[in-house]
Amino acid sequence: MQTKTKYLIEKVMNNNVVLVTDLQSNHEMILIGRGLGFGKKDKTIVEFDNAQIDKAFLTFNKKLKEEYFALISQLDESVIDICEEIITIAEQNLGKLNDHLHIVLTDHVGFALERIKLGIEIENPFLFDIKSLYPHEFEIGKRGAEIIKERLGIQISESEMGFIALYLQSARQNKTITETVQDTRILKEAVDIVEEAFDIRINPEEPAYIRFINHLKLKTNQIQIEKYAVNPLLKTIKEQFKDSFNIAIKIADHIRKNKDIDISEDELGYMAIHIERMRTFAKS
Repeated sequence: MQTKTKYLIEKVMNNNVVLVTDLQSNHEMILIGRGLGFGKKDKTIVEFDNAQIDKAFLTFNKKLKEEYFALISQLDESVIDICEEIITIAEQNLGKLNDHLHIVLTDHVGFALERIKLGIEIENPFLFDIKSLYPHEFEIGKRGAEIIKERLGIQISESEMGFIALYLQSARQNKTITETVQDTRILKEAVDIVEEAFDIRINPEEPAYIRFINHLKLKTNQIQIEKYAVNPLLKTIKEQFKDSFNIAIKIADHIRKNKDIDISEDELGYMAIHIERMRTFAKS
C-alpha cells in the first residue's frame, strides 16, 4: 500500500528536484525523484507517494541548500539523476553518507564530463591505492561508470572511477575530500615504509595487507577521539618482533608529523603484529 504525504512546494528547481515543507512535520527538505517537479508551481500544496521519492534530505544547513541549488541550476538534469542514482547505490551498500556528497559528487561528475568532452583527462595519482584501500567504494565507482555509459554514451576512465570512490569514502567518514586525500597518501606511505625497510613487495589482495590497512584506519580514527587500547602483550611483541616494532615507530612518527596525532606504545604493539604478518607473507 502506497503512503502519500502532503507538501508545500517552496521552489521547483527542475523536473526532478523540489524544495518543500512537509506539512505534517513542518520540516523544510529537498526531495529528489523522477518527475516530482514536472508541471508543479511554487507555493502550491501537493501530495507525493513515498514511492515517487528517491531521496529526501532536510535543509537545516542553509549553506548546503544554497550550494546545491546553485549547482543544479547549472547542470543537465541527466547528470543530477545519474549522481543521485550513484549515491543511492552507495548508501544501500555503505550506509548513510554525509548529505554534502550530493553537492561535491555532482559538481565533480558534471565537471569531469565537460572535461572529457573537451578531450582533457586528469590522471589520478592515487588510483592503485584507492583500489586497494577502498575496494567497496571503487566497485561503486565502476557501477557509476556503467550508468554514465548507459545514459550518456560517455566512457569515463578508471581514474575518474577512483575519484568517485574518494568522494564516497569522504562522505562515509564525514571528512572533506582534502582530508581523505591526505589519509590516502599517509596510508600509502605507511605501506611504502614497510616495503622499503624489509625490501619486500606487499600484495594488496593478501589478507595480512587488508588487516593492516583496516587496523591503521580504525586505530587512527579511535586515536582522534582519544580512545586507547591497552596491549597486554606489548613486552613480548617488542622482544619477538623487534624489527616490526621499530617500523611501527617510524610509521607513527610519520603520522604525527602529517596529522599531529600521537599513537600510544600499546597501539604500536598491535601495529607491529600486522607488520610482522605482512613481512612473513611477502617472503613466503
